[in-house]
Amino acid sequence: MRLLVVLRYYPFPPRKGSSIIAYNNIRELSKRHSIYFICVETPKVEGDLAEFVERIELVRLWSIPSVLKMIRSVFYMLFGIPRFASNCVSRKTQKRVRELMEKDKYDAILLYEMDTMQYFQSTDYKNIILNIEDPQCLKLNRMYRLPTLSLSEKMKLLIDARLVERYEKKYLPKMAKVLVLSEEDAKDLREERKYDNIGCVSYGVYKPPVEEILGCEKRTDGMIVFSGSMFHLPNVDGVLFFLHHIFPSVLKKYSLSTLWIVGAKPDRRIYDASALFGEHVVITGSVNDVSKYLQRAKVSICPVRLKIGVQTKILEALSWGTPVVTTSAGNSGVGGSSGKELWIEDNPSLFASRVVGLLQEQQWQRFSEEGRKLVNKRFSWERSAAELEQHIMSIHAGSHK
Repeated sequence: MRLLVVLRYYPFPPRKGSSIIAYNNIRELSKRHSIYFICVETPKVEGDLAEFVERIELVRLWSIPSVLKMIRSVFYMLFGIPRFASNCVSRKTQKRVRELMEKDKYDAILLYEMDTMQYFQSTDYKNIILNIEDPQCLKLNRMYRLPTLSLSEKMKLLIDARLVERYEKKYLPKMAKVLVLSEEDAKDLREERKYDNIGCVSYGVYKPPVEEILGCEKRTDGMIVFSGSMFHLPNVDGVLFFLHHIFPSVLKKYSLSTLWIVGAKPDRRIYDASALFGEHVVITGSVNDVSKYLQRAKVSICPVRLKIGVQTKILEALSWGTPVVTTSAGNSGVGGSSGKELWIEDNPSLFASRVVGLLQEQQWQRFSEEGRKLVNKRFSWERSAAELEQHIMSIHAGSHK
């Protein structure tokens, strides 16, 4: 099959979000299909994507000053276009896509994130598979309810939610398929938005060699890790929830406990809340390799209270054999069984008890092994590509009836 893949950002190196998914999907699909790839923004450094695809085409967006970019965003918002879409408006890209569509026939078009939908015409929609990762409108509406957010943050989220909702209603029902990473999210979209073209593709995660996975006795005593982008509001809320309501109990029961907050651009509120605990909290900021911390930790936590998407921090920890304690919201996209592959607790006192139990090595080895089994079984890029391939085949078969 001939596949056209369109992204805004060049997915190499594959560090986060859509770039990780796109890169691994392209790598796996290229083993069986011919892929033509277009990237809207020219990368600073090109990677090994050329090994997997028939052709790469790069379309440069004009660079404009931040003030003009802000004015442009406000202008487009008046017409119901959210910022993520207005930031990559490009007639040049639209024209080039049109030329390709008229010149060659593609069996399917794969888009990653909603900002690239604007380059296509309505006649193309029947062949488009759009991977949005998380349902953005549902995410924004639920994020608004997080208790630690300021009034200004809530107002911004409400405005963004209304714009995204209009944008989604305009485009999503018309796509051949709209894919998310979590079956829970797919179910919510079908029920709350009444979309009948929703599908799911699983996430994949790196599986470290067995010899690199440390046993309990080689881990750092008392080390607890919470990883992720620390400017992302759900993570900020999760850190504050843990520091205010859970960590004091953990320290009381296990005085050697140290919380490592690993992630880029920590919010000021995280520094303020952590200051009360002195050396028992370490804030790293951005790191080159999160796995170095997960490898040494006794416990990984995910105390997020936003139910959306797949918490990759959980998958990464489990892949390193690091037991996880999370909330039901954090587990929603993972689908682990509490008491078997990880612990799921929403009550702060019970959450603290589960963390302490693992620090004291209670059933630690069993959780380490069962967590790795879960990741190995459900979250591989081979499985993700196979699921995506099924969606491609279904719309291809439908278009040839």
